[in-house]
Amino acid sequence: MSLRSYAASAAADLARGALNASLAANGRFSGLARGVDGTLDREGTLSRAVRRSGEETKAVRDASARSSDPDFLARFGDLARSEAFLWTEAGLMTGERLGRSLALASPGFSGYAGLSRTLVIGAVAADLYLGYTALRRRSTSYPGLVGEEDWGLQHRRGAARILDAASELGGTLIKAAQFASSRPDLLPAPYIEKLSTLQDRVPPRPWRVIERALERELGRNPKEVFSAVEPRPIAAASIAQVHRAYLRDGRAVALKVQYPGISELVEADLVALETVFSGLNAVEPDVRLQPIADYLRWTLPMELDFLREAGAIRDLKKALEDRGDVLIPGVVEGLTTGRLLVMELMEGHKITDRAALVSSGIDPRAVAELLNDVYAYQLYGRRYLHADPHPGNILVQPGPEGPRLVLLDHGLTLGLEPELVGPLERMVRAISEGDLESMTVALKEAGMPIDEGADLDALLGLVGVLLGGEEYLGDGEGDATSSVDLGRLGRSFGSGISDIPPKLLLVGRAIGLLDGITRGLDPDLDAMEIVARYTRAE
Repeated sequence: MSLRSYAASAAADLARGALNASLAANGRFSGLARGVDGTLDREGTLSRAVRRSGEETKAVRDASARSSDPDFLARFGDLARSEAFLWTEAGLMTGERLGRSLALASPGFSGYAGLSRTLVIGAVAADLYLGYTALRRRSTSYPGLVGEEDWGLQHRRGAARILDAASELGGTLIKAAQFASSRPDLLPAPYIEKLSTLQDRVPPRPWRVIERALERELGRNPKEVFSAVEPRPIAAASIAQVHRAYLRDGRAVALKVQYPGISELVEADLVALETVFSGLNAVEPDVRLQPIADYLRWTLPMELDFLREAGAIRDLKKALEDRGDVLIPGVVEGLTTGRLLVMELMEGHKITDRAALVSSGIDPRAVAELLNDVYAYQLYGRRYLHADPHPGNILVQPGPEGPRLVLLDHGLTLGLEPELVGPLERMVRAISEGDLESMTVALKEAGMPIDEGADLDALLGLVGVLLGGEEYLGDGEGDATSSVDLGRLGRSFGSGISDIPPKLLLVGRAIGLLDGITRGLDPDLDAMEIVARYTRAE
């Protein structure tokens, strides 16, 4: 054995020993972290970091079990760098949480809260950038030391970092990650899979904070307007939380109260994301993340403007006024402001709670059929769209002639132009008739430039993602993404499609959510047939 080989073997043995010792210590540290989290950090930033450290260390050990010593040492180096960033990010996240707490207690600390969020975003961006740069440079200088497994390890680490940062910071980061998970042309498949699990739920703000915000928006003591307001919220998300209240005349209402200072935090997050994306694009022109910031710049102002949301509620109620099987809470006039929305309180079963539906005598298949009919009618019959139909925003009530839907949260509800709806109708007809040429023409009419070299299979997959019709484009088996190879789809997009218009993306995301709900209620339902009723040429 040469001296160089002996040194490599000895170094690999030492590294493997360190790896095993790290895994053994990880179990002991997790208990300590949980104790610290319970005292300082109830959501478990430190516990999560310990768990991630263990997962990533084990992944490297398992991947390197049959690798050569040089391969293992290279992966060990990648892991060491990543671990250093992991703990730096955990510390910054803990500081960010402290900043948020201070900002709640005193508005003077809001600047610190924004800075601390920027530091977290910057650290995660640097972590990912250096990880991919190291692999790319090593693959150029030492091609034998970088394989598919190395890229897979980096993808999984990167996806976990973004997931943890979004879960911790909430707000803009959750919405950015959710949007990114709907864009297989922007991110590798492991990111899509991991980020698609994110939910826009956050711990509620203390009642005293909400009470002050309520008084400020009303311009008087809430007791002068409401006979009672329940301090415990019905729901809490990244921008606002909802409380049950009762007007002086006894009517039950829902109060959607925007968090104090949230618009400033959203702006700070957007500036940070735009700075990071711009910097990455300058050094890595092939990394196209700006569409994420562009989408958020368009949608977040809509969601922050409760007066706009109140108008959207009125418009959608009018558009659907001829249907008795869908309800939309009305706005209480004279009390709504840009940061306070007062609505009728409507209740029902969450649409994905099959057990509750069945116990109330409601047929899940009938609910699935109604869901698709109502949204097809909105989109193609009235050119309106309740564009955020996740399960928490759709309730079901028993009605006199069958189930009724209750549509909540209209921050993204909007009207759609004929120039968008028309091509979507033609896409549905093209799928039904198997007319690929017409489908391509319809995609172009919807505002999506398609190069001559665009991959035909990718176009079929794109239509499946946009229209929730994967089963018509693949083998029809498995879950909502099983018949579409998102990784291949994304790679094909990169060369064949320049960009997807924001409104088309919003429609596609909404239909994807509806498709997931439908599969849970009745996996055998032919949703495309229901939609086609509204798109057949007259």
